[in-house]
Amino acid sequence: MQFNKRQAPDLYSPYATEANPAYFEKMHDVEWRGQLQSATGGRKFRIKYYGDLYTWEVKQQEAHQEMHRRNYGNNFNGLIVETNEAPELIYAVDVATGEEILLFDYCAHGYDNLFNNEWDLHKMPHRNAENIYKDAAGNEIFEVVVRTYNNIDYEDKDEGFVQENGLIKLMDGREVDIPYMQRNGFDAIAIVLYAENGDMVVVHQRELA
Repeated sequence: MQFNKRQAPDLYSPYATEANPAYFEKMHDVEWRGQLQSATGGRKFRIKYYGDLYTWEVKQQEAHQEMHRRNYGNNFNGLIVETNEAPELIYAVDVATGEEILLFDYCAHGYDNLFNNEWDLHKMPHRNAENIYKDAAGNEIFEVVVRTYNNIDYEDKDEGFVQENGLIKLMDGREVDIPYMQRNGFDAIAIVLYAENGDMVVVHQRELA
């Protein structure tokens, strides 16, 4: 059974599988979702990253605590975010082979980086993704699910994306077709991890438009 109605973003297409149906429940119409699989079929990964872990105080009322656990997981340990010097950079590393798969680069991926953001990489420090993520229970090996969301209708003439030649011009001067934008112009992302015992934890989420 195929769960996705949308095409995978180009970044994830070589590594996306729908192997575990439990990871594809309650999908939204604007969502694409994929379980990560390495080139050798591996589905167990460590997460390494450049960035900080962002947490916030949750109100002590049980209703607020329960909502936080439901949305972010029992073992939430913070979201990977940018540092004061540079945007976040996240990789998944196959625990068996060491293969590294780029999960997200806030300098490169999503709507804002196609139309709005201009980064001067020469003025940034080297983003060495050397931090290894662990959840609050100490787990560091996970199955990985990426969720992207595209609430933007690139075919809508009123939005003004499409030129007379039928293509969409990006900030860097490239011209791409509508299907390219429907795959890669996502305006939000979440990266969800599943520990060996099945516990879920959200490690990254960001709005991109």
